Amino acid sequence: MKIKIYPGYAKGQVKVPPSKSLLHRSIICACLAKGKSVIKNVVFSDDIKATVNAFKSLGVKINKLENALEIISSGSLSIVGDEVIDCKESGSTLRFLIPILVNTKGIYLSGRDSLLKRPLSIYEDLFNKYDIIFEKSENKIYINGELPADNYEVLGNVSSQFISGLLFALPLKNQDSIIKINGILESKKYVDMTIDVLDKFGILIEEKDSYYYIKGNQKYHACDYKVEADYSQLAFFAVAGIINGDIKVTNVNYDSLQPDSEIVNIIKKMNGKVFKEKNCLRFIKSQTSSLDIDVSQYPDIAPILSVLAGLSSGVTRIYNAKRLRIKETDRLSAINHILNQLGVKTQIIDDSYKIWGNNSFLSNEFDSYNDHRMVMSIAIASLRANNAIIINKAEAINKSYPHFFEDLQSLGIRIEYM
Repeated sequence: MKIKIYPGYAKGQVKVPPSKSLLHRSIICACLAKGKSVIKNVVFSDDIKATVNAFKSLGVKINKLENALEIISSGSLSIVGDEVIDCKESGSTLRFLIPILVNTKGIYLSGRDSLLKRPLSIYEDLFNKYDIIFEKSENKIYINGELPADNYEVLGNVSSQFISGLLFALPLKNQDSIIKINGILESKKYVDMTIDVLDKFGILIEEKDSYYYIKGNQKYHACDYKVEADYSQLAFFAVAGIINGDIKVTNVNYDSLQPDSEIVNIIKKMNGKVFKEKNCLRFIKSQTSSLDIDVSQYPDIAPILSVLAGLSSGVTRIYNAKRLRIKETDRLSAINHILNQLGVKTQIIDDSYKIWGNNSFLSNEFDSYNDHRMVMSIAIASLRANNAIIINKAEAINKSYPHFFEDLQSLGIRIEYM
């Protein structure tokens, strides 16, 4: 899909999708719980479909309701052996399911090429220690063995998804386990989110100074769970309002554990006008200033923060951005190239980059990099371009936010589907 977006002032109200991170977690917990759970406030993005279809293929009954899922599970998964679970392009689906699905019967996990190229060495190293088979080919991973209760050591600078995957699986073991974190845990709030959702489904995890204690023989309990709005998606409309608009984002949890909720504080530090109103946040056009931003704890909002930096006075530095290189694309390189196409000067220095602010952006034709966050970042940048911009392969948004363009149009922005 090729689209053309015209510059304009965005005004109105928008309800962003539910948190994809919380949706994955709550669906997994409900599928491991005996009984019926209802997950409310659901948007069926490609990543969420991947997790739902994975559990359907493992014997869990999942009914699609209007903006909700009814999940009926026996509390255990039906694994005959040699099943193939297609994770599509969802890193969360793959990394969360691997520890859960390690079993003596063996199972395959497949995905798009870009997914299987993303790092999995943490699991590979752990499994080697316990003689668990982990065979990775070009388009599949085969796992076979038994992940025991034990004391695990994990580096803090790896993706938190590995730790969350272990936290889903280890409470079901017969004995207690410990996950020790070596070094500073990056994206810690994502682990906090996992622990919070586990708690809602009856699983208790104790956090100590540098480790997590997981009691064995626990059982997941079915429950109803409503998913809050996604701050990583809110970030796009927050920046849209700040660079050229007056936008209210509704259904917001002010006390969210989502690490991407830091977008609000960052915008305020950059002198953006943010107002907390009844059940919503309002973002109004402002002249923002440069800032040094450490994105180690919230890498997903780095691309849209880069767009904001491109229109902020002074030189913004975004650092500790190494994890941007191992997302759907090398986002560090991609966002810098996009900014250059927009007429913004940037400089990459190892795992950080500098952005020199402009008064406006240049129109251009852009590649999507098959990355939903690149597409949405370019779309928001178009609000302050000197003419219409074109995005090729814009359907990449389906990964997380299928109705993004409709929401942008509802704010008065003109979009042509070419």
